[in-house]
Amino acid sequence: MKIFLKILSTLFLCAGIISCTGELDNGEQDGSHSIGFPENPVIVGYSSGTYQAAVISADEWTAEPVSEWIYDVARTAEGIEFTVEANGSEDFRDGSILFSVPGSSYTRSLTVRQSGNTGKLSVEKTDVDIATTGGTCTLSVSSSENWTVSSTSSMPWLTAEKQNSTTLSLSAEANYSGSPLSGTLTLTTVSGNESIDINVTQEADNSVFLGATTQAGRKFVHKSGLVTSVVSDKAYSLNEDTDVLEIQYMGNASGSVEPYSLFVFDIELSDRTSVAVTCTGNDASTIKTNDSEVTATSIVREKLAAMQADLAGHTVLGGVNGDFFYGAGSDPERNNLLHGVMHKDGICLKSTFDGGAACTVFAIMKDGTARILTQQQYAGESADIREAVGGRQHLLSSGAPLEFTDERFEPRTVVGTGENGHKVIIAVMDGRRDSYSVGASYEVMAEILLAMGAEDGINLDGGGSSTFAVKTGTGSSIDDFETLNRPTDTAGERAVVNGLAIISGE
Repeated sequence: MKIFLKILSTLFLCAGIISCTGELDNGEQDGSHSIGFPENPVIVGYSSGTYQAAVISADEWTAEPVSEWIYDVARTAEGIEFTVEANGSEDFRDGSILFSVPGSSYTRSLTVRQSGNTGKLSVEKTDVDIATTGGTCTLSVSSSENWTVSSTSSMPWLTAEKQNSTTLSLSAEANYSGSPLSGTLTLTTVSGNESIDINVTQEADNSVFLGATTQAGRKFVHKSGLVTSVVSDKAYSLNEDTDVLEIQYMGNASGSVEPYSLFVFDIELSDRTSVAVTCTGNDASTIKTNDSEVTATSIVREKLAAMQADLAGHTVLGGVNGDFFYGAGSDPERNNLLHGVMHKDGICLKSTFDGGAACTVFAIMKDGTARILTQQQYAGESADIREAVGGRQHLLSSGAPLEFTDERFEPRTVVGTGENGHKVIIAVMDGRRDSYSVGASYEVMAEILLAMGAEDGINLDGGGSSTFAVKTGTGSSIDDFETLNRPTDTAGERAVVNGLAIISGE
C-alpha cells in the first residue's frame, strides 16, 4: 500500500509556511544550481511502504539512495517516489537520498527519518514551537493500533490533522494576538490503553509586525506586505459585526518610503447588520436619471444624519462616499448625473451607465449577500438587487488583483466583498499630502482589500470626494457623526450624490 506524504502548495512554500519554525528549506546555492525540498527531513512510518516527496529545482537532476533501507527511487511530476524497508528497531533512524545535477559537482541530500517500532504509542517530539508568523510541522507517530488526536481545551489558532497512521500535521496562521499561545494535544489509542500529550506553543515576537499595536494592525501588516513601519494604529468595534482599523504607516509602494493613512470598515453581514445606499435627505426623489435635471448633493455626514433620522430602531454606524458623478466642478451642464446605477430599498432609481465602459457595481442582493458586478452581470441580476451603488475600476476578482495601466497615487475609496458575500470591506486612503499621506494606486488598493479578506473589489469615487465617517453621538444630527479622514478640498468636505452606510438593528 502506498502512503503519500502531504505535498504543500506553492502558496505555502512562498510564504515560508513549512516547518515548526516557519522556515523553508530552499537548498544550498552554488551560484548556478539549486535543489530544495519543502520538507527536509521527510518523516516516514516504521513499517515498509512507498512515499513521495516534493522537489523544487529549475535544474535537471538525478537522485540515488544512500542508505540500504531506502530503494526504488523514481522521479514523479512533483518530485520523487521511494520505498523504505520496515524498521525493526525501537529507535528512530535517519537515511538519505543524494541529488545531483549532471555535469556539475553540485549535490544536495534529502534526509528520510523513519520512526522506531516500539510496539507502543510514541511520537517524534512532545514539545512543539511554532513561529509567530505561523507554520506547519509534521510529526512521526508510531503505534501498534489506530490512534486519534484531541485537545482538552479550545485551540482555534491550531489545526491538528492526522495525515495517515504514522503522520500528524500541526499548522497555525500567524499569531496576531500580541501574546504567546499554548495548548496541549493528546494522542490516544483506540483501545484507550495508551496516550501521549503534545505541548504546542506559538511565539509572539511582535517585532515582525513592524510596530503595529493592535491585532487588526498586525494582520494588515503581515498580509499586505505594504508596510515598512507603523506610525500608529487604532482598532475598535462599532457593533458585533463591524470593526474599524485606522492605521498610519510608512511604505515603499511608490518606489520610495512615504507616509500612508488608511481607514477601514470590516463588516460581517448578518440579520442585524447590513450596508445601504445613501442620498441627500435620504430622499430617493433627489436622484435623477438624466442631465436635464439637477441631482442633489450633500456631504457624507449630512447623508448619514438624514438616514438616522428616518430609521427608528436602527443605528447608522458610519459610511463613506459613493459613485462618481458629473459635478459643477468639471462639467456644469451635467447637473451631478451619476456615472453608474443606483438601487435603494429594493427600488431601482437609475439603471443606466453614463460613465463609460469601465463602470462596475457594488450591490446588496435581496438575500442579504453582497456582490461585485460588471455591467454584463448587472443586466442579468438587477431584479435581485436591494441596494446598489456604481463604481469604476475593477480592482480584485476571485481573490486576484487585476492588471492596471494607471499608476497614479491619489486619495481612494474602495469596496470589496468576501466570504461568499457575507463580508464587506470598505476602505479610504487619504492622499495629496506628502507629509501625511500620499494616496494609493489601484494596485495598492487591490492589495489592501485582499489583505483585509476581500476576494472581489472595485474603486469608488476618490480624490476630494473620499470621506470616512463614523457615528460618535447618540442623536441624528450632523454633529453626531465625525469624519475621521482628511478630505482634500480646501473648502471642506465635498458634497457628493450618494454613498454607503452601515446599518445596525434587528
